[in-house]
Amino acid sequence: MRALNKGWIGIALVILFGASLFFFRGSSRYSNLFNSDNFVANISGTPISTTQFIRSLEMNIGQFSQMIGEELSGDQIRSFQIHQLVLQNLVNNAIFENEFDDLKYILDDSVIAKKTKERFPNLYLNNKINDDVLNDFLKSQRLKIDDLVNIINYETRSEVFDELIFKKNYPSAFSKKIQLFNDQTRSIDIFEIPYDEINLINFAENNITKNNKELINYFEENKNNYMNQESRDISYILINKEFFKNNFIPSSNEIESYFNENKKMFIIPEKRTFKQFNFKTKNEAEKFKNDTSGFEIDKIISFAEKNEIQFNQFENVSKNQVLDELSNVIFTLSVNNVSNVISTTLAHHIVVLDEITIKRDRSLEEVFEEIKQILTDVQLDNFFNDLKLNINQQILDGLSMSEIAQKNKLNIEKISKAQLNSEKDSLINQIINTGFSQNKDFISDIIEYDPDRSFILNVDNVFPSTFKEIDIVLNDVKSDFIKFKKYNFANEIYENIKDSNELNKISEVFDTKPEQINIKIMSSDLNPSFLTEIFNANLGEVIFYSDENNIYFAKSNEIQIPKETQILKDIKLLSELKNAFGNEIIKTKNISINNELINGLLSQYK
Repeated sequence: MRALNKGWIGIALVILFGASLFFFRGSSRYSNLFNSDNFVANISGTPISTTQFIRSLEMNIGQFSQMIGEELSGDQIRSFQIHQLVLQNLVNNAIFENEFDDLKYILDDSVIAKKTKERFPNLYLNNKINDDVLNDFLKSQRLKIDDLVNIINYETRSEVFDELIFKKNYPSAFSKKIQLFNDQTRSIDIFEIPYDEINLINFAENNITKNNKELINYFEENKNNYMNQESRDISYILINKEFFKNNFIPSSNEIESYFNENKKMFIIPEKRTFKQFNFKTKNEAEKFKNDTSGFEIDKIISFAEKNEIQFNQFENVSKNQVLDELSNVIFTLSVNNVSNVISTTLAHHIVVLDEITIKRDRSLEEVFEEIKQILTDVQLDNFFNDLKLNINQQILDGLSMSEIAQKNKLNIEKISKAQLNSEKDSLINQIINTGFSQNKDFISDIIEYDPDRSFILNVDNVFPSTFKEIDIVLNDVKSDFIKFKKYNFANEIYENIKDSNELNKISEVFDTKPEQINIKIMSSDLNPSFLTEIFNANLGEVIFYSDENNIYFAKSNEIQIPKETQILKDIKLLSELKNAFGNEIIKTKNISINNELINGLLSQYK
């Protein structure tokens, strides 16, 4: 399964926002990326695309895999009903999206643009969409441009809608009662009894052999806990851009020729350093302008700081790095000049110019390495893309791994008896994990690991998971069997006393006394699930619990609820109100599910 790219790190941008992704909606240059004309569901005209479904499905499969520590098979995906959970979430969102459309609830493009830049600042270069980065991002996230647009559009509308309609809190009296309950203290008697200290009558642990009938029955009933992990022999070909880099390094003459033909590219434009004061309204900006009229720059800064007026310092900014409304003014000011009020779609501004750096031509020596990198990258990227296309075609033509390696002067590497998630090297680990989703003797498509490395693989042999012989795991089976017997013994004691709720019997059987402690709901002294059971139990009720090392008995003797408490925070009603609203509007929607397509998509998971 292709790992989703997690490397998009948000960069704090204080430069004002320019064009948004949404001006590119439907643009042909992106239209073939993961294109799909089919929809897995339709909610009264609002479709859920195949790419949306697959992306959400793979994200959820990845999360489940992390929880259980192994790759999920197709049967496990269906058993856990992951596809149903994904579909339910997408349908819920689509119901609200459809309702927004019916209500003609739309947001201005400038709001969407701002949210886009906040979420994905790396998609922009000098305040404009960076096509290459956008394409790489869409590939890594398995999205089409329309999907990305719709995600931001819906999420932004949903946030605003929730803020306006559902941002309500419980009444303070209710919140206080809930807080009082959560602040309760329970005085409990608790037995913590290690398994090692439990002695079973007529049961000699040291005399248990592999021929013990009970032990054999236990082993047979729990064989799934004692299995060899499946392993595979995998052959792979790594396609690494770095392998070919030295073939495309330009000569000094080529670099000089490129420099002479493209000198304009290497001009450092005029840059300006300035302070930008930002205001929500034009009246506030004009008042600031009037209040500071005639002030020296230092005094303007002091005035702004004293009155908590927000401003930003920009260093060496070129004209194309800011919006036209701002640059048209900034690049006409003289040093220490203060601008008039400048209005943009986002705010109102006043600019103070600090410094001007005049434009200049860079020498060949300054840009030699830069040009060398440019020429190398262009030729190398073209070669690398052609190479991958050729290898894809060779796979379709039925060439073997050795033939592909020979034709493209690449090496075949082998991993013997590989097991899932067994390698520290992330590339090798992904090759192995991909191999476990492939059938034997079937050359994979090209798998992109990162922009510079891809691979193809073939599964040569499969060694299925098998049950271990009892001789090999005898010590583990004996240990588990003894713990199993001791748990059953303790549970039997609990069943005998749970109606009377008397702890004396526990003290007699286990020759120990309870510890008396006071605990709160948020206590870290006990296992959270055990703590939950204690606080869900009635006063005087005995609770039985166990973990890896101990068994526990607990009984609440006293519950102390404070008379007064400080409400730490308001308790929000957002989820309750939104669910209630959703339950009503779903009655007005026609929901159609393409089960045939969903089953087809699930069939790719073996």
